[in-house]
Amino acid sequence: MVVRKVIIFFLLGTVSLNVSAQAESKMEEMRSRAFGARNTVVKKAEAAADSAARMAMVDSLKRETDTAPSFPGGEMFLQAYLKKKILHSDVKGKGDVVVGFNVDKKGNIYGAEVTQSTNATLNTAAFNIVTGMPRWKPGLSDGKPADKPATVTISFGKEE
Repeated sequence: MVVRKVIIFFLLGTVSLNVSAQAESKMEEMRSRAFGARNTVVKKAEAAADSAARMAMVDSLKRETDTAPSFPGGEMFLQAYLKKKILHSDVKGKGDVVVGFNVDKKGNIYGAEVTQSTNATLNTAAFNIVTGMPRWKPGLSDGKPADKPATVTISFGKEE
């Protein structure tokens, strides 16, 4: 009788472990399905966010790839260069002269002309200053150097 009780106890334990294992397996499967569904929604949201980020990156790169020509060192160096050239030009008179020109793919200046003038003497001095400038950093179009227009305003007259 004791042996029967032990065998029955053993069989009941095995059956309960088997049922428990099946239930655990079923629960795990249900969890993974639910997580999978949630994961799919998360993946779709991440894909949309990645797509938006990629589009923003492309837009910013496009903005960076279309640039105007610039003086080597930037605007501060351009102003210092112009101030030095105006002091050494020994030109008498006051006024602003705007000179338009093009910068080629290698940074050379060509096609300079006075677009806004004060008087002939200042125009000639401004034209000579612009055509004597060092090479500029060329402008970019679609990320490649391209011929682009530029303008410089030269202010003559002593600042006190």
